[in-house]
Amino acid sequence: MLEQAIYENYGIQMERQEPVGGYHAFISRDTLFSIIPLQEINEADLKERLGMSEHLKMQGDKYVSSFVMSKNQTYISEADGTIFLLLSNPLLKEPRDLHLGRKLARFHIRGRSYPSQVKECSRIGQWKGMWEQRIDQLETVWREKLQSHPNNEVERIFVESFPYYMALGENAIQYLVDTEIDEQPGEPDAGTVSHERFSKQTWAGKYLVRNPFQWVFDHRSRDISEWIRQHYLLNPHTYQPQMKDFVSHYQRTSPLTAFSARLLYSRLLFPIHYYETIENYFIAGAESKQNELQESLETMINRSHLYEAFLQSFYEASEIPARALKLPKLDWL
Repeated sequence: MLEQAIYENYGIQMERQEPVGGYHAFISRDTLFSIIPLQEINEADLKERLGMSEHLKMQGDKYVSSFVMSKNQTYISEADGTIFLLLSNPLLKEPRDLHLGRKLARFHIRGRSYPSQVKECSRIGQWKGMWEQRIDQLETVWREKLQSHPNNEVERIFVESFPYYMALGENAIQYLVDTEIDEQPGEPDAGTVSHERFSKQTWAGKYLVRNPFQWVFDHRSRDISEWIRQHYLLNPHTYQPQMKDFVSHYQRTSPLTAFSARLLYSRLLFPIHYYETIENYFIAGAESKQNELQESLETMINRSHLYEAFLQSFYEASEIPARALKLPKLDWL
């Protein structure tokens, strides 16, 4: 039915399916089309994503997806009760001669010149409030489990480990607040097109696609820190060479300010990986998924001393000039 709706609404015939970036996608006439399902229609949000994508394309980014207009002169379509829209990309493979850090820096420079105000997609200045809310919500669950006593191994681990990770989160918030008090943002610290969660997979795959529905408008340190976090968690013993390479190539194109470096560090301090694992466990229905999350949680707890060591040596290991930028270190690490 979806295939028929796409043909009727857009006049596009599916030739072969080619999943991209977690979305259903297909190829037709040397063009890759991504199908983006929408939970609801937020016109302001869609307008911002359209504006950012058109701006980046005008800035020369040929990998950014285009919104596809239907025969009815609208971007929104419906099939079997599902609201969706189409994005299109030429079939362009990722160039092998550019390092990811350099590509991300160029992407941020282009996004920083976006002239319109962003509201719906913006996360600028919202970290503190969102982090506090995250901690408060989990603390409420923790107190309930503490009083009712844990029912299983995961709840026992949660009850025992949460005070440590709550303190780590509170330290991240304090580091963020101190940064905003102590440092004056420079021109490179202006908001830019960023990603909800940038990682090695974001721009990976057979074809390079920069999808506006993976974006937020935020400080550039968001993307840098989340790539580093994922890379470290996957390679806790061998993370340094690739991390140093990633940061080095980013800085050659767009050097970090003291403000950027401290925001980056505050995000690494905030243990979102722990919070998300706990949250996902309590909403996971399938037992197999719960078992997987239990294993992840146990690994995380067992490696907490390694994560502390990672945080302690981060500026040195990433070759960010902490002394020149006068970056403070945490006493307790």
